[in-house]
Amino acid sequence: MHRIERVTRMKRFVSLSLYLILLGTGLFISAIPVNVWAHSGHKHDELKVKLPKVVAQVNGVDISGDAISRELKKAAKQYKKRGMPLNTDQEKAAAKQLIEDEIGRTLLVLKAKDSGINITKNMLEKRIQEVQAKFKSEAVFAHKLADRGMTLDQYKKELETDLYMDQIIKKEIEPKIQIPENESRDYYEKNKNKFTRQEQVKASIILLKFNPSEGKAGEQKTLKKFNSILDQARSGTDFSALARKFSQDSLASLGGDLGYFTRKQMLPAFSDRAFKLKVGEVSDIFRTGHGFHILKVTDKKLAGTSPFETEKAKIKTFLSQKKVSQATRDYIEILKKQAKIKTYF
Repeated sequence: MHRIERVTRMKRFVSLSLYLILLGTGLFISAIPVNVWAHSGHKHDELKVKLPKVVAQVNGVDISGDAISRELKKAAKQYKKRGMPLNTDQEKAAAKQLIEDEIGRTLLVLKAKDSGINITKNMLEKRIQEVQAKFKSEAVFAHKLADRGMTLDQYKKELETDLYMDQIIKKEIEPKIQIPENESRDYYEKNKNKFTRQEQVKASIILLKFNPSEGKAGEQKTLKKFNSILDQARSGTDFSALARKFSQDSLASLGGDLGYFTRKQMLPAFSDRAFKLKVGEVSDIFRTGHGFHILKVTDKKLAGTSPFETEKAKIKTFLSQKKVSQATRDYIEILKKQAKIKTYF
């Protein structure tokens, strides 16, 4: 099944998840993946526009020009990499959109605080730990922050904002969102192509490398060892255990598991064999530029359309997130009309 396009909740509602529409320039900046781990913030990434220290004020709360500049540099760098450097007018339009988005974020945070929502130090530290746990070490995490031109304190401030936004959306918006089953079914019927899958195979591999400098003798030595492993695999020895013990592939720790794949998602050397084998069968030894391999087919999924009942929960979640996103935009517009907002750029 093709993945349903994901509509995120409003964690990074403004500068980090909305599209930037460059008004009056004819250029639509869409789907820039601006997240905390994007490279940015180096001194050589100079902007054409200069932002004031405070770019806007929302109910007495200042919006920092530095924060907007950081996101603008990131967007400009992404487009420069694509061969579409932004001119001055485009940077100005993007900056104005980022400021407008940040105004929306600020309004949500202020509303959360006015509603009695409190983000404690423990809640923030727990979230930081969850993020850090996704990296090999604290040093790698710190390096990624530095690449973005951020300090840990600045990142904590962003996370605190996210948590406030999450809580007010859960309190004020999500409870009002309902997705009746007929709406989910209607989406399914109109988008059946999204739930049609190609034939898939699940397989595991074992790789043994050899040193080309050892010539034929080295190859034969490796093949002799591999034939012994192949005999074990075909005699009933657990394939994943053999992979963990002998394989020199990066998937060895996972028992060589390649997961499910279609014919086009894998190199022909692997897919041609995998789709011919039956579940449980192990291939002969074959060679690629990486070395010698064997693979075992562990499961197959026939091509077909996934039934509505199987997809119902995912569709409901998708439609709910979509409605929450739109409802949050509408909610911010209401807050803007009630707020005292000044802009300085």
